[in-house]
Amino acid sequence: FCGKSEDLGNTIIINHPGGFITLYGHNDTILVQSGDDVIKKQVIARVGETGKSQGPHLHFEIWKNNQVLDPREIIPEYKGKDVSIRETRK
Repeated sequence: FCGKSEDLGNTIIINHPGGFITLYGHNDTILVQSGDDVIKKQVIARVGETGKSQGPHLHFEIWKNNQVLDPREIIPEYKGKDVSIRETRK
């Protein structure tokens, strides 16, 4: 899927083998079309701040069998890293 969401702006959803789905939101420019096959490391979009966003960033989700997963448990590079959003106090 490639399209617009009120909350996530320009959004891409990719179906993967094994029941996995990845979602990429707030993109500035989408570089693929619905139905395209994509390959590992292919650039599919440019980071942006579309939708309800407070600045340029990527909203990323991994789902398996309709359940959201923690990317830190799936992507080795994220293990041990805090990739969450934290509110800074002044």
